[in-house]
Amino acid sequence: MTELIGFQTREDWMGREVLTLADVWPDVPRAMIVGLNPAPSSVEAGHYYQGRVGQGQLRKLAAAGLFRAPAGRNFEDAALAAGVGFTDVVKRPSRGEGDVGADEIHYGSTQLADNLRSRHVGLIVSVFRHPVKVLLGSEGVAGMQSKRTSWGARVFRMPGPFDKRENVERVMLELSSHLKSGE
Repeated sequence: MTELIGFQTREDWMGREVLTLADVWPDVPRAMIVGLNPAPSSVEAGHYYQGRVGQGQLRKLAAAGLFRAPAGRNFEDAALAAGVGFTDVVKRPSRGEGDVGADEIHYGSTQLADNLRSRHVGLIVSVFRHPVKVLLGSEGVAGMQSKRTSWGARVFRMPGPFDKRENVERVMLELSSHLKSGE
C-alpha cells in the first residue's frame, strides 16, 4: 500500500474501499465548506479544491473573510485556524457531477447531515449547488438561503465560478456581511 499524503484517507464507500479526502473538522466548527465530491486531482494531491475552479472559489471565500488566504494552494490550515472545515456529500472521487449517481448522493446525504448536526455547525458554505439541494431540498440561488437546515444552520451557496463579476461581488458581499454580523 502506498503511503497517504496530506488529507488522503481510505474509506469504505457503499461497500467498496476508495482513496478519498478525509473530512477536515475544526475543534469548534464555525463553518464547513461542503462540496459534492472530491476531484481526482485533489485526492492525488491530498488537499481539497486543487483545480483551477476550486482554487478560485476558495480565494473568493478568503476575500470575503471566511479565513485568511494561504500563500500556496492548500487551504486547510488557514481554514482550520478560522474554525472552518471541509467535507463532501459523496466520498468517491470523480471528474464531475455527471459521474455521481443519485444513489450515492442519497447515501452520502444522511451521513453529511448527521455529521453537521452532531457538531452543531451553524454555517454551511456550498461551493456548488448540490449540497444546498441535499441539505434544504432545493438548489436555491446563489447567496444566503432563507431556509435553514433541520438543526437551524444557515446555508450559503456560492456564485458559479463563471458567473458575471457584478453577481459574484454582490453575493460574496452578502457572505462578508453575514460574517461581520457574527450571526
